[in-house]
Amino acid sequence: MPFETTTNLTIIFFLITLAILLANKLHFSSIPLLILLGILFGPYGPHNEWFDLRLVQNCELVSFLSHLGVLLLLFYLGLEFSASRVVQNGPTILKGGTVYVGLNFLRGLILGWVFFHSLPETLIVAGITTISSSAMVTKLLMELKRTANPETELVLGFMVYEDAFMAVYLSLLYTYFLTGGTSFTSGLLSGLVTLLFILAVLFSGPRFSPYLERWLHIRSGESFITIGFTLLLFTVLVAEKLHVAEAVGALLLGLILAETSHARRLVQMIAPMRDLFGAVFFFAFGMGIDYREFSAVAGITAVAVLATVFGNLFTGWFSAWICGYRGRPALNVASIMIPRGELAILVAGIAASAQLTAVFQPFAALYVLALALVSPSLAKKSGRIQHRD
Repeated sequence: MPFETTTNLTIIFFLITLAILLANKLHFSSIPLLILLGILFGPYGPHNEWFDLRLVQNCELVSFLSHLGVLLLLFYLGLEFSASRVVQNGPTILKGGTVYVGLNFLRGLILGWVFFHSLPETLIVAGITTISSSAMVTKLLMELKRTANPETELVLGFMVYEDAFMAVYLSLLYTYFLTGGTSFTSGLLSGLVTLLFILAVLFSGPRFSPYLERWLHIRSGESFITIGFTLLLFTVLVAEKLHVAEAVGALLLGLILAETSHARRLVQMIAPMRDLFGAVFFFAFGMGIDYREFSAVAGITAVAVLATVFGNLFTGWFSAWICGYRGRPALNVASIMIPRGELAILVAGIAASAQLTAVFQPFAALYVLALALVSPSLAKKSGRIQHRD
């Protein structure tokens, strides 16, 4: 490894360690601290002729480790549940997910029209503000030790529903903006392929669990984790070939392997890598943010953040309520799903590629950062509210 890359990686992990130690000291989520340190010491960090805080640079290795972190976060979450449990709760998830995503998307359309009075920009704002960040939600669930909570099954179901919705929506958005709207049918078909892939894996996955049960019946820890990791990479490769989000593929593999008796062993082996590379993802996310562009979008971002926080608290609570959850569990669902993240940045990138107004990338970055700062406190406080039927 070149000396420059080693130095860069050493500084990054030093800063990550600092963020995590500080978060533990403050009893606060490490997510916003990791993002903030990435902003401060990344390529767009503060600098002038007297000082320069740009200590680290993004590189191919950092991008790979960051990417791996997202996959491990979603893979781990899938291992905590199972495909059969998701399928069993399918009608409930379909009902609640439709209400949750539908109301959030409607709010995004209203915000976009109020801000820009133009259909293309309205569609972009709706895409940025509708979908929760799977990585951040998963991290919060683990930090708050809620993966075993009954309502977390509903959160997982909503995340799967969001992924299916976003797969269709992104396909249509790509088609509309990047092909001049001439291939609407192909965009719809691409999105439906993603949806069918998710459903096929969820319904057929439990049938493959007996085979996986035998294949993973290995005493050697080295062989066991190697096979598990290879399965993860293979699943991600297949998902990518089918134009399905790689994180969705990782989540689905976790749901299938959760059907086997080896799930606990996988969880124990994956957890350290999940924590290590997951932290790299959030730090690298901050490295891509240029804070100097924030001033131009501060006003619309403040409105969008307030609308998302209060709107998500209502839509999340109402969606959980119609699914049979009351009191604290319903509020836990509403608050834990407030963060927005990687998909918001992706939609902003589509806007840039389509040469729409230049405000979307700084808007998405500031919007994601603000929610990352606010949501951990809200999620933590929701757990203190007494349960009421």
